[in-house]
This record gives sequence, C-alpha cells and structure tokens, in this order.
Amino acid sequence: MDKDTTIKRARELRRVDKLEESQQILRDLLETHPEDPTVLFEVGGAYDVLGDVNEAISYYEDAIEMGLDGAELQECLICLGISYRTIGEFGQAVSILQDAVEQFPNDNSARVFLALAHYSDDTPDEAVRLLLDVLLQTTKDEGILAYADTLDFYKDNLDEVWDEE
Repeated sequence: MDKDTTIKRARELRRVDKLEESQQILRDLLETHPEDPTVLFEVGGAYDVLGDVNEAISYYEDAIEMGLDGAELQECLICLGISYRTIGEFGQAVSILQDAVEQFPNDNSARVFLALAHYSDDTPDEAVRLLLDVLLQTTKDEGILAYADTLDFYKDNLDEVWDEE
C-alpha cells in the first residue's frame, strides 16, 4: 500500500475502534517515512486517541517542524493545543491555540478550544469573550439574535456594574 492508502486505512480502523491496529499500521509507515509531516501527524493522532497524550505531543510538534501545512496544520495545532491543556500546560495551550486562530482566522473550532484553554489558564473573562464572539458570529437562533447588540456590548464589558447611587 502507498502512503495515502495506508493513512486512509488507519483512519478507517480508528473509526471502527480498532485503535491499536491503526496505530501499528501508522508506526510501520513511519519507518519508511520518518520525516513526512503527514505521517508524523497521523502517528500523533494514533497515540492521542489511545490516551498517550505526551507521546502524541512530540509527534504533533515534529509534524509542524517538518512543514505540515494547510488543513492538516490547522487540525494539528488544535490537537496539540488540546493535548497541552489535557496535561495541565495551560499557558502553552493558549499560545498554540492562539497561533491556530491567527493562522486560520475563519476556524471557529480553534477559537472555542482557545476559550477552553483561557478558562483553564485562569483567564475566564477572555474565555467568555471568545465564546460570546463565536456565538454571535455563528448563531441562527432568533432569541439570541434579538439580544445580539446587548451581548456584543457585554462581551467587552463583562465586569461592568452600574451603580445607580
């Protein structure tokens, strides 16, 4: 099997919960393509779904270093940020997910995961701002849209209290 077919097969195996088999196929592929960014990213994903987040992180970082680009880079940055958040490296998660948002400004998933990282990094105001911004940009809910201006104001004034005295 060629590289693309092997990766497709490994993804199919993951979808049917054959995680170890998927990982083995990808590790074998890595032996013949040790510096291929896509292969490194996929191997990282295999470790990630098996719960070996620390191992996944090293492969994600290697994939980025080796020049991963496009949609795969977008996904890898998100996975890497999520992984750092999972192991309690909240500042690193914020940094990586902020990079994902900057490189892929139209990707709302990166913004939502960045909000979670901000929450974990003890910056809940920024988390709420980001989530409100994503909500206001993506919702079709008429009830929420009726308050769009108010919510837009509050996202930038979360701690405002108006004292009537």
